[in-house]
Amino acid sequence: MSLLYIPVPSTEPFIQADKFSNFIVGPVGSTKTTASLMKIAYEAQRVKAGRDGIRRSRIAVVRNTRQMLWDTTIPDFLKWYPDGQAGILEKTNSKFLLKFGDVQCEVLFRGLDDANDVRRLLSLQLTFGMLDEFREIHPDIYNALTGRLGRYPDKTMNGVGACDDSGKQIHKVWGATNPPDADTFWENLLTEPPNNMHVTFQPSGRSPEADWVQHLPDGYYENLCEGKDEDWISVYVDGQFGASLAGKPVFKAFTADTHVSKTPLQLLSGAGVIIGVDAGLSPAAVIGQVDYQGRVIVHDALISESMGALRFIREKLKPLLANKYAGYKVTVVIDPAAQQRAQTDERTVMDMFKAEGFAIKAARTNAIPARIAAVDQFLTRTVDGKPAFLVNKESCQSLISALRGRYRYKVSTKGDVDESPEKNHPWSDVADACQYLCLHADNGSTLGWATQQTRRDVKKVSYHYS
Repeated sequence: MSLLYIPVPSTEPFIQADKFSNFIVGPVGSTKTTASLMKIAYEAQRVKAGRDGIRRSRIAVVRNTRQMLWDTTIPDFLKWYPDGQAGILEKTNSKFLLKFGDVQCEVLFRGLDDANDVRRLLSLQLTFGMLDEFREIHPDIYNALTGRLGRYPDKTMNGVGACDDSGKQIHKVWGATNPPDADTFWENLLTEPPNNMHVTFQPSGRSPEADWVQHLPDGYYENLCEGKDEDWISVYVDGQFGASLAGKPVFKAFTADTHVSKTPLQLLSGAGVIIGVDAGLSPAAVIGQVDYQGRVIVHDALISESMGALRFIREKLKPLLANKYAGYKVTVVIDPAAQQRAQTDERTVMDMFKAEGFAIKAARTNAIPARIAAVDQFLTRTVDGKPAFLVNKESCQSLISALRGRYRYKVSTKGDVDESPEKNHPWSDVADACQYLCLHADNGSTLGWATQQTRRDVKKVSYHYS
C-alpha cells in the first residue's frame, strides 16, 4: 500500500500525542476525523514486531450506532485504506485487516446499538481504541474500553507486549468530535484533563488560523452560517462547547480561540502586577498585568477549598509570587466587603493582606452589573487586531472554565433566567476575582469614573554622565 497523507498543522499535536487518552475537538470539516483515522497507521507501525518480523496490533473503532458506523465511519476509513489494496473488509464481521510494510493491524468496527454490542466490545483484547464522534458515546463505554487496551499483543508474541521497539508502553485510546455540550461528562473531561490525557482544540472555521479551509468548497463556513442560530454556529463553525442545560453563560463574548493564549504568556517588564481577590469562605485570586496598550494579560488563577484568607495568602498566593513575580510591584484589589471585621479576632481580610505586606485597594464597587460590564468591555474589544483580554492557558484552567460557561445564570425548568449569576464554587469565586481585576484595569471607565489623563509626547534624547 502506498499512502500519501499530509496533516494540517492544527491536527499534528493530536496525531503525535502519546498520552493514554488523546482527543481532538473542532468544527465540522476540519479534517479531525481523517487525522483520527490516520493515527491508526501511525500507532500501528510503532508496535514491536513479533518473532516473525510482523508488527501486530488490534484496534476497536467505536461509533454510537451501527447505522452511523456504516454510513460515515467505515466509508471515511475506506477512503484512506481502500478495500482490496490496504487490506480486506469482512463485512459480516465488521473487520478490516490492515496491511502495509511489516504492519498487520486488525481493525474491528463496533456500533453500540444495544447491550449485546457493548458486551462484545468489552470481551476484546486490544492494543488501541478509537472513538468516532465521541461526544455521542456514553462515558461508561469510554471507561470500560480503556480497561481492554494493552492486552494485545501479549509478551509471548514479541517479548514486551503492547510496547514499541524500546519497550515503552504505547497502548492508548483516541478520538475526534465536534464540541460537546457544556456541563456534560465530556466537557468536564476535556476542560480539566487528567495528566495522562492530551486534548487538541482546533480554531474556529472562520478564524485566520483555520488551516484546513483549502480542502473545503469556497465560502464553506459562510454558507453554513446562513439561516442558522447562534448556538449552532458556535458549536459547528466556531468549535465552542454547546449551551449548557444547567444555565446560561455570563460571559457570552468569551471564546477560547480568541482569549486563550496559544503559547505561554511572558511577564511584562516594567508593568505592575494586579491581583483581583474574592475573599469568601474559599478565596480565589486572579493575577494579571495591563500592557502599554491597555490590554489585560492574565497570568495565573488560584482557587481554594475551605481555606481561610490567611492560610490562602501564606500557602498559595505568597509562594507563587515569590517564585514567579519577585521584583514586581504588586497591588491587591479586593471585594469591598473584605473590610468587614471577623467575629473571631475583629481583623478584616484587608487587615490580613496588609499584615502580610501587600499594598491593597478596595474595588470601586461590588455591584454585579458593573463587575460583569468591566470584564465584558475587555472581552469585546481588540487593540491593533489583538484581543484586549488574554489568558494564560496552562495556569488559568479554572478561570477559563468559568468564562466558558461554568459561571452562569441559573435557568429554571420553565426557562426563566435568574438576574444574578449562580454561586457555584469555585467558578463563581474565580470569576469574581477576575471582575475585581478588570474593574481596576479599566480605570473606572465602566462606571463613568475614569480619571482624565493628559497624554504627553515623550521624545527620546541622548544623555551621558559627567
